Amino acid sequence: MNTATRLGGFALGLAVVFGATYGAGQLTGPVRPPAETRHDPAHTSEPTRSPAVPDPTTDPTPTVTGTGGAGHTHG
Repeated sequence: MNTATRLGGFALGLAVVFGATYGAGQLTGPVRPPAETRHDPAHTSEPTRSPAVPDPTTDPTPTVTGTGGAGHTHG
C-alpha cells in the first residue's frame, strides 16, 4: 500500500468520524440552555458610573492651591 492511499484513507476516516459526531450533536441539541440576560431595557436612560472613577464630592485627595508652584515653599 503506497503513502497516497494511506493518507487518503486516513483523511476519509477523519471525515467520517467528524461527520458522525456533528450529526449526533445536531440530534441531541445543546448540553444546557443558553444563559438568560439580566438586562432591563427600562433602566437604560441613566448612565452608570465606573467604580474606578472616584465621585468628585467624596474624593479624599486634598487640593492645594496658592503655594507658588509644586514643591516650592515660601519662607
